[in-house]
Amino acid sequence: MNQSNLTRTALHYGVMSGLAVFLFNFLLYASGNNIFGPISMLGIWIPVVFIVIATRFHRDQNLGGTLSYGQGFSIGILTTVFSATLFGLCFYLFGVLYATELIEFYKSQAAEGLEQGKDFVSEALLDQAMEGLEQATMSSLAFSESFNKFLWGGVVSLITAAVMRRKGNENAPTDWQ
Repeated sequence: MNQSNLTRTALHYGVMSGLAVFLFNFLLYASGNNIFGPISMLGIWIPVVFIVIATRFHRDQNLGGTLSYGQGFSIGILTTVFSATLFGLCFYLFGVLYATELIEFYKSQAAEGLEQGKDFVSEALLDQAMEGLEQATMSSLAFSESFNKFLWGGVVSLITAAVMRRKGNENAPTDWQ
């Protein structure tokens, strides 16, 4: 297998995925929705589609129709790395250059959520969480959002690799038969 084909395919679909996820979040923000709220879950299908397409393309075009589990996971996780990295960079730049109130909005939403859950945790743990929340920066928020996308992409990559796995056909005629 040509390693550059793996990287090229993952980069191509990862960039498209990262931009699509960022565009989805931008549209949520522009329409006045809470990009940290439950509505953001509507965009979960975007990286899934790109991971599946990248895996299928890699199997059919780069590997001649066969795909081991490891090869499937490799293309999926590499696509996820490129997607999550580009999304994190775009999200950070968006928050620093355009939506400077985004970090304060996040802090207020998170503090509200912590207050709602105060019956389930000790006072000391709640104080520690609030203190950590106050130290949040746009870079830590962008990293967190990007890391979450990486984790979910890893799960999707595991599943996609299992579903898309295909062994070569040993009974297929060869040129010398």
